[in-house]
Amino acid sequence: MISAIQTTAFPLVIRQQQASRQQVFDVNPAARRLGVRRGMSMKQAQLLVPDIAIVDRDRVGESEGLERLAHWAMQFTSQVVLQPPRGLLLEIGASRRLFGGVDALHQRVIASCARLGHAPRSAIAPNPQAAWWLSALPRTTLITRDRDLRAALTALPLSCLELPDKQRQALRRMGLQRLGACLRLPRAGLRRRFGAEWMDRLDRALGQQPDPRPVFQPPRRFEARLELPAEVDNCTGLLFGLRRLLQELGGALLGADATIDCLTLTLEYVDRPAAPISLQLLQPQRDPDYLLELWRERLERESLAAPVMGLRLASVDFRLAEHTSQGLFEQKSGQLAGQALWERLQARLGREAVRRPGVLADHRPESAWSLAHSTEGAPLGERPLWLLDPPERLRQGPEGPWRDGPLRLEQGPERIESGWWQGRWVRRDYFIATDSHGARLWLFRPADERNWYLHGRFG
Repeated sequence: MISAIQTTAFPLVIRQQQASRQQVFDVNPAARRLGVRRGMSMKQAQLLVPDIAIVDRDRVGESEGLERLAHWAMQFTSQVVLQPPRGLLLEIGASRRLFGGVDALHQRVIASCARLGHAPRSAIAPNPQAAWWLSALPRTTLITRDRDLRAALTALPLSCLELPDKQRQALRRMGLQRLGACLRLPRAGLRRRFGAEWMDRLDRALGQQPDPRPVFQPPRRFEARLELPAEVDNCTGLLFGLRRLLQELGGALLGADATIDCLTLTLEYVDRPAAPISLQLLQPQRDPDYLLELWRERLERESLAAPVMGLRLASVDFRLAEHTSQGLFEQKSGQLAGQALWERLQARLGREAVRRPGVLADHRPESAWSLAHSTEGAPLGERPLWLLDPPERLRQGPEGPWRDGPLRLEQGPERIESGWWQGRWVRRDYFIATDSHGARLWLFRPADERNWYLHGRFG
């Protein structure tokens, strides 16, 4: 089963050079209502609508945009076919049950495509050629059974077939308006007049011949550029275009069952060199809404050097997603919530501004920690949260260490002996003690002394 989508990116008339004349490549609905049609010469279009807006066709931009849409469509099916210059073919037969049926899947595809800023026209049919022809109709056609296909194609206007000008004019001179009229003519005559290629396309649309097509092979990383409809002079205004790029990225990651942990957004200024901005994630992600929130925080720290005319979003290589089993009633864990907060703080304040203690492979307490960017803190165990630098020397009472009163030893000794290879050899016996106020303290006594030292306080 094939779903075909044709998209129109901007509401304007697009002009192209065809042979020795300029003609209309595409039109918006308003121009179409005034009589402007595809394939019409530009002189005719300007006679019908003198103040019509004209933009020259950008074939490179069309190709890049279509590939970005193919990335996005991978979330619905792994079988995506590019249909240049303005459409995609999606093989959705294997995806129907996953998305709750044909109607639910179709509505989800159209709604998601509309969120990207497109105005899609779509059709569903048992084969790609029929789906593509039917998608040219202004109404949506959904055909899931082979026996209904011929009736739908019979009523199809010949203008939906994208025929060459000579063939279109020949059919018009013969008085033929719909595909059904062609099907009633002798096949030998049609083949002689219009060639074997057109007859083969007709047979493929009717399901009488196989129609294999090359499937889009996405790269294992993402890179896309979006030209903004107007110059943007503030970071908040960039979020609309960035949302569209992230939706395309999210579709590509979902289709590849992958995640990313680093993104680079390049701002293309009007009269200045482009400026890249990086976003480093603590854990691999693929949720576009979550990534947009992180970018919102990240862009609040930026000031634009000039108006921005375009955005380019690039990722590192995709990473295969890791899946874990969850309980039936398991809620979002505090660890995941803490990670989300940590990433948002780093995006807002900068990676260097948000750190926490982490452990090092060293037994000496003063050398066993460092400030790290990870969300995983140091395992405290029977170690105090606060260390004194330098340790405080305590008085020696009649029964042991004294600090505003006698200290009661509760645990110990624990021998720590390390660091000889660095010239900072320590040999200490550590104890956990309690003072007269009930506070728990961490004491030590050097192995070759009788003095006591306070090294830390438990929280």
